[in-house]
Amino acid sequence: MSIEIEEIRSQIEVLVERVADLALNDLRDTIDAGKDKTSSNEKQLTRARRSLEKAAYILSDMD
Repeated sequence: MSIEIEEIRSQIEVLVERVADLALNDLRDTIDAGKDKTSSNEKQLTRARRSLEKAAYILSDMD
């Protein structure tokens, strides 16, 4: 894998962590507010995190 692609994959991994943190914060806020249902923001953040994870995986498979 080229160095440039590896750098991009690493940056995506950082974004995965940041988005996961945002989703967890939103989930905590929901729990603190006494709500039983997760917010649409948390669901969208989780979808974004999964998409980023897929992108990082695809880049890691490149030769």
